[in-house]
Amino acid sequence: MPGPNRRIPRTIRNPMPTMISNYTNDMQSNRYSTVGGGLPTLPPMEQPPAPKHIPFPNIPVENELIFESVMCFFTIVCTFLQYLHLYRSVWWLPHSYTNNAVNFYLIDLYLIVFIILVLSRRLLYVLGCQFLINKLPPKYQDVAYFWFRLVLFCQICLFLSVCAYFVMKSHPIVNILYLCYPVLVYIILFGPHITPFFELTNWSSTCFPPLHACCSNAVEIRKEVNSLKLNFNNRVKQILFSSIINAYYAGFIPCCFAQSAIHYDILWATQHVVFIFASCFVAFAIQILSLRYCDILHRSALHLGNWDRLETRHMLLVNNSWKEDMLWPYGTLVRYGRDIYRAIGECNAGEPGNTSLSRFYVIFINPSYSLSILLAIQTFIVLLQLLLLVRSIVWYNVFSLSLLLFFNYYVLYKLARDYLISFRVYKEEREMHTKPIR
Repeated sequence: MPGPNRRIPRTIRNPMPTMISNYTNDMQSNRYSTVGGGLPTLPPMEQPPAPKHIPFPNIPVENELIFESVMCFFTIVCTFLQYLHLYRSVWWLPHSYTNNAVNFYLIDLYLIVFIILVLSRRLLYVLGCQFLINKLPPKYQDVAYFWFRLVLFCQICLFLSVCAYFVMKSHPIVNILYLCYPVLVYIILFGPHITPFFELTNWSSTCFPPLHACCSNAVEIRKEVNSLKLNFNNRVKQILFSSIINAYYAGFIPCCFAQSAIHYDILWATQHVVFIFASCFVAFAIQILSLRYCDILHRSALHLGNWDRLETRHMLLVNNSWKEDMLWPYGTLVRYGRDIYRAIGECNAGEPGNTSLSRFYVIFINPSYSLSILLAIQTFIVLLQLLLLVRSIVWYNVFSLSLLLFFNYYVLYKLARDYLISFRVYKEEREMHTKPIR
């Protein structure tokens, strides 16, 4: 017969999971109580405190007239640089047939007027609005803006049509489609509205102005976030559209209408188009998505919070089911559908599993991360242009890169300033909100 001290085989595992067995030693405390077969439950929920917002410094933002003047000048210069890549001459040779650095007789003047009108439309609009502000009382300005916008739009369309007619006389009819293609993109993005054709922001009548109100109502917080999210999406569309239009008309259109007998460096012309798009994208981004605007979205993200889905949903019996009208404190476990979520924000009003709200929280909980990406892109552009400048041996490439670098240095300075300020501000805010994890 076997002895009384029989050992249990090692293959027999403990039927209670390790997580639960650790909790059973703490049953006498107030944090957990036994339910059924000894499974733990969570303590009653506490109302979360309102997130504290650190005062944001007053950062100077470029006035709209100055910004549009700089962008108009930059894109027109880029247009002439692309023409320089296409129609440069060998004027320095002793028996050259021309004394000009560019073969001007090959350039279509009506096409240049068409391009300049498209690139300068916002500058003309801002100059007209400044004139109306100085001459009219405030109560008449909204009506005056509407009629001025309508008249300016009709005049620009008329001049563009005349230029397109004369361009069509000297080029194949198929090439005219290149001039009209962005119209379809505009209608798809903005619909039959002429306001975004002239204004960078505050053009959409379907969204409220970007404002933040510290609120303890979860429904109102989500409503505010949805409004800010719509406003942000509209601004991103404007950034992409404006950057593409500038690169398209300043860099791509001159190549499309180049004379068939012209031989030019296709790689360098394509590179010029890419540089125009990248430089305009970063410049529009830091102007439209200013630090003050991003701070408004950041404050809303602090109230929104976020949820992390747990995989161990069978380990705990959760007392709380998510309710749309409640605010949830940090670390709270709630059941939503068949899953269990843990609150990871100081104050949580979002809907668990909502990827759109989670994206908003991840992007704007620390706006300096987005600025660091833009800073990395702009730094790469500047370094690449410096490298190409060092390796260039022809005069028109050196001249082109030098002018592009002047603009990119200016954008890099503003971007680095904004990043350093936001990094320091949000670092102090994180330290203020940090809580010891028990």
